[in-house]
Amino acid sequence: MEKYNVLLGYLQKQKQIILKLHDGIKDIDLSVYENLYVFAVKAQQLYTACEDLLKSVAGTFENNINDMSRYHIELLKVMTSDIPGIRPALLNDKSYSILDRLRTFRHFIRHGYDYELDEDELFLLQKKVNELFDNVISDVTEFELFMKKLVDETE
Repeated sequence: MEKYNVLLGYLQKQKQIILKLHDGIKDIDLSVYENLYVFAVKAQQLYTACEDLLKSVAGTFENNINDMSRYHIELLKVMTSDIPGIRPALLNDKSYSILDRLRTFRHFIRHGYDYELDEDELFLLQKKVNELFDNVISDVTEFELFMKKLVDETE
């Protein structure tokens, strides 16, 4: 089906963006004050790129998130679930954990404009990203293989 080809192409492009953004934050020296802001912007961009991919998957397969007030967290939760006969889970628990942390950080960055960045919090977030984000890349790669197989079966 054409929609699977479109999703596969988008997934492959978005994966490259996600990898580039991840590479851009994992080694930022947070002891330099100005780098705190660079990290903050790039970390929220990383989450947004991941969420855009999740939205595309949900839109292609099920798109059944009804509570729009909780859309962002519900989207993550839906992506940890296998949907029998439709698609496998896109995220494992470790991927969910780091993406949820990045999601809450993004919310803070977007809405906490009258607060100073907490250096310790950013160090912790960078540490968690460095420990856990490879799980997200692995999950996306595994889902990409599922999509390739699905595209081959529907042609």
